Amino acid sequence: MRTFAYCCASFAEATRRAAGVEPLLSPPLSTATFKPEWLNGEPFTGRPWDLLYFDLHGQPSETFWRGDGGTIALTADQIRETYLGGAVVFGTNCYLGDLDSPMLKALFDAGAKYVIGGEGQNWASVKRASGATLLGQRFRQILASGASPLKALALAKLWVRWDLRKHTRKGSAREILADKDTLAFRAYYREA
Repeated sequence: MRTFAYCCASFAEATRRAAGVEPLLSPPLSTATFKPEWLNGEPFTGRPWDLLYFDLHGQPSETFWRGDGGTIALTADQIRETYLGGAVVFGTNCYLGDLDSPMLKALFDAGAKYVIGGEGQNWASVKRASGATLLGQRFRQILASGASPLKALALAKLWVRWDLRKHTRKGSAREILADKDTLAFRAYYREA
């Protein structure tokens, strides 16, 4: 499966594990150095990405995502410059799933077929797979096996529920919060 990943530099390890590829990092990348055409597809074959995985910081109603240290990593206008060719997008970014999200709208304007994300703040662990990171990892693995995005999301949520039961027994409050929040992630899709 052709996968593209872009994340905060501090999330590199978790994103690498979840996306299954080496992610681009912000910083050092920013809107000044990020090339929107990277979102179009593989650089050598030109084939569109099957999955785009984002793990950047979002805020309500903002028209950009940030990397570490407040670096502006990607804007809605940059996304609109691209053609995503019906790709599936998975984003752990906070506020991506809000109904008034300019970034969600930009992804659909650029041709995304499905966007998987959550409303409000989203939680994950950078040390181990839990919450949104665990959901993203399982989602990618199931999607790569040939499942539809909706089926992949449903099955990935089963993994998160299992993880939640495991952490509830251990009493890890942050991981419990991350897993509970992630169960509210949903699939947004563009009508054909």
